[in-house]
Order: sequence, then C-alpha cells, then structure tokens
Amino acid sequence: MPKVTIVGAGVFGLTIALSLPRHYSVTIVARDMPGDPDSLDWASPWAGAGFGGGGTKDEDPEEIEMLKAAFRYFWKLSETNPESSVKRMPGIHYRDNVDTDEDLWIKDFMPNYRVVDKSELPSESNAKIGLSYTQVVMTPPTYISYLFSLLKQSPNVTFVRATVRSLTELLSSTQFGPAPDVIVNASGVGARTLHPVEDELVEPVRGQTIIIQHPGIDHRSGRSGNDYCYVIPRGDGTVVIGGVRQPGNTDPNVDAYIRADIARRAHQLDPRIPENVEELDIVRDVVGIRPGRRGGMRVEAERVTIGNVEMPIVHAYGAGGAGFAFSPGVGRKVAQLVDDFIMGDKFILDP
Repeated sequence: MPKVTIVGAGVFGLTIALSLPRHYSVTIVARDMPGDPDSLDWASPWAGAGFGGGGTKDEDPEEIEMLKAAFRYFWKLSETNPESSVKRMPGIHYRDNVDTDEDLWIKDFMPNYRVVDKSELPSESNAKIGLSYTQVVMTPPTYISYLFSLLKQSPNVTFVRATVRSLTELLSSTQFGPAPDVIVNASGVGARTLHPVEDELVEPVRGQTIIIQHPGIDHRSGRSGNDYCYVIPRGDGTVVIGGVRQPGNTDPNVDAYIRADIARRAHQLDPRIPENVEELDIVRDVVGIRPGRRGGMRVEAERVTIGNVEMPIVHAYGAGGAGFAFSPGVGRKVAQLVDDFIMGDKFILDP
C-alpha cells in the first residue's frame, strides 16, 4: 500500500488528502488541527473566503487550470453538499486602474459574466470597469471542519499532531509510522523554516478583516488595482469586509486606523454597509497571517536527499489569500504529481 505523509492540516493539506486515491495510506502530520482554539499560528480559519478568479501570478496558464478545476468542484459541491457551507452567489468585481477586461481569463469561463453599464459603477469607488458574474463563497471554519470530518471517516487516513521542524523526523521517528514513499509539503508559511526546504521566498502576509452581521447583503463585491477591498457574505447572515495585505508584518493586534478604513472602503463597494465603523454590527475583528510567497505559489515535485535517503517531495504552499479558491485544483495537481512518483514515469526501480 503506497504511503504518503502530508505536512500540514490547513485547507491545502486536507484537500490534498481527499484528492489522493483511497488505496494510499495517508498520514497527515500537523501542529494545528480543525476545531482547535483560535490561533494565528495557521491561516485557514481566518480566510475570507470566496472565489473571485485571481491567482498569485498574472494569467499563469497552470494556475488558471487549477482555478478552473477548483471552481467546477465548488460549483458542484454547492449543490450536493450544503453542509460544506459552499454557496453560489451573484458577485461583482471592480477594477480601479484599468477600464478593460481583455487581460482576464474569467470573461470566457465564469457563469453569467457581463461587463456592467457605467451607470452601475459605485460613484465613490473610483471604479473604471465592473464585472458581474456568479461566484461561490464559503465559511472557512465550517468548510475545513467538513473536510476534516470526511477524512476522519476514511480508514486510509491517520492524523498525527506534532510540530515538524525537519522532514528527517518523518523518516526516523516511529511516531509517524512507517517511512513514507512520498512526502507532501503543505506547511504554509512554515515552509520558510522547515528543513531542508527552507524557502526564503516564503513570507507571512498580515491580513485584517471585520466580520459583521448584515443579512441584507446578498452578493459578493470586490475591488482591485490601486485599491484592494472586498465584501463577502457567508450565507449565514454574516459578512466579511476587508482587507489589507501587509507582507512581513505579523502583528496580531487590531489596527484601529485600518479598521476604520475597512468600513469606509466597504461602504464604497456596497452603500448598505455603514461608512462609520462604530455603526457596524460587529461579530468580531479578525487578524490573520497568510502564507505568502514572493514570485507566487509553489506546486511542484522534486527529489531531495534527506540524510542518506533520496525522498520524493511534492510542494504545495504560498497561495497567500487565495488558498481556499485554489485548494481543489491544487489537490488535483498534487495527486497527479504523487501518482507520478508512485506509479508513473518518475517511479524508480530498486537496483
């Protein structure tokens, strides 16, 4: 039975485990697990999260294919498994730096896509163009708990709570069972210090959002270009408004200035949201640390010498704020890369 060890139980690690064949023996090793008390030590519980179509690299063909696969998965899941919290929702995206959609792949893919009339652009948003299409949204803690429950029911999947500082530990400690045939590195921002990966391109990216109660908000809206903000209803009466990207910043405290600015910018996108932060019906303020990576997400396979063993490793990390949107597509891609090591062209016969 092929043995695969996944480092990380965030949305990437969980989705990858579900994407692997059921005849593989899968061990998920992680410090943090779904259902744990609130902690900034991992990113998945703090995400927005919705699917707007943006990646980590400009119009990258490989990322686009992963995003398309992810959207198809979420589209179906929203219909078949409402307990996952995934919902279809009308949405509109504004661009404030260009007045064209010619450079966007989503125009030929997303359902009900249209360029909105200029008269529909919010007057205070500085928008040059608005793009309307049906999107998907989800509630991250509910979604990762849904994935976790599926895996807990799978007889081929084992969870081990541990802090892994070096991949050597996975080969030398009986705590993790028999040595794996393939390691999947889904360690998020931990990939910067995980030996021997130690990817210096990985950087934490601070995000700050506000979760408000506002059942009347029934569509997702966002803006990109010179300014970055979004309004994401979760389908349960709450709405996430944000946000900021602060590379290298790991301050866990709520910034009062950013908090007030989020309310102002969210009001520009949807006038139903009060402009004054004191008038918001706030459920909670959120600060999260995204697993960013300069140059974009890393999803690739390699052989690495660990001790005296040449070990196949598949990397999947660095999606920043797009982790949930990418996750099903990344899971599919990683499963293909793992299969290549176990039964494909990258399989090496013993001498």
